[in-house]
Amino acid sequence: MAALVVLFAFGPGIALLCTEIMIMALFACSLNLIMSYGGMVSFGHAAYFGLGAYGFALAIVRFDVPPALALACGPALALLAALLFGSLCVRLSHIYFAMLTLACAEITYTILFQAYDFTGGDTGLTRFVAPRFGLTPQLYGLVVLMMLLLSLLILRRLVASPLGLAIRSVGEDPYRTAALGYNPRRVQLAAFVVAGGFAGLAGMLFSVFHGNAFPDYAGLAFTLDALVMVVIGGLHSFVGPIYGAVIYLLMKTFISRYVGEWELVVGIVLMAVVLMAPSGLAGLAARLGLSSGGRKP
Repeated sequence: MAALVVLFAFGPGIALLCTEIMIMALFACSLNLIMSYGGMVSFGHAAYFGLGAYGFALAIVRFDVPPALALACGPALALLAALLFGSLCVRLSHIYFAMLTLACAEITYTILFQAYDFTGGDTGLTRFVAPRFGLTPQLYGLVVLMMLLLSLLILRRLVASPLGLAIRSVGEDPYRTAALGYNPRRVQLAAFVVAGGFAGLAGMLFSVFHGNAFPDYAGLAFTLDALVMVVIGGLHSFVGPIYGAVIYLLMKTFISRYVGEWELVVGIVLMAVVLMAPSGLAGLAARLGLSSGGRKP
C-alpha cells in the first residue's frame, strides 16, 4: 500500500526512485534466501543479476527475439548459470564457498567485458528497447510492484515448504541434516538455483527499467550493495532486505547530493547496525514493538 501511494501521489522522479528500490529489494531478497536460510555467504550474487539483464538484452539484439519473449530469457539464463556455478560452489563451505562464488562472478564479468563483438564490451548494450518499454514511471513501477509481491509470495511459501525446512536445516547444521537422510549439497544447490533465478528476474527488470545492459551489473559492486542491504535490514529476517533496500537507496540518492563521500556515511551506518543492532532494522523494529520483525517462519 505504501509503495502504491509513493508511486502515484508524487512526481515521476519519486516514482523512478521507488521502482529502483523495489527492483533492488527483490535482488537483496534473493541473496537473503541463501544467506539467512541456507547459511551460504555469496560474494558473486551479482553474476546472476547481470546475466538476467544480458539474457534479455542479447535475446533482442543478437537473436531478434520479440521483446515480450525476451523477458523470459534473462531469468532463464541466470537459472542455467546458477545451476552450473552452484554445482561447483556447493562442493565447498564457509570462506571457500564465498571465494568460489566470487571467482565465478569474476569469470562472468570478464566475459561480458571482453566479448566486445557479442556483448558490446565495456560500452554495454544500449537503446535496444525504450526505457520501461515506453511506459510512464508510475505504470512501470506498478508492474515492478506486482512482480515483487508475486516473488515475495513464492519465496515465502518456499521457505515454509518442506524444501525450505531442508534449506534451513542445512544452513544450521549440515551434518545433522545428512544424518536425517538429506543430501546437503543437493539442498544447497536447489536454494542456490532459486536465488539465482530471482536475481536474474531483478536484473531483467533493471535492464528494462534503464533500457540497457552493462558488464558492471555483474560486478562486485552490485553484490556488495545487496550484502549491505541484507545486513542493514537484518539477517534471518524475511522482510529485512526490503528495509535495507529502502534505507540504502535513500541514503545513496539523497546523501550523495550533499556529501561527496557518501559511502563514508553508509559505512558508519553499517558499523552502527552491526555493533548496536546485529539483527538489523527488522530486529530493532520487532524489539520496539513496531512489527513482528519478519523472522524466519
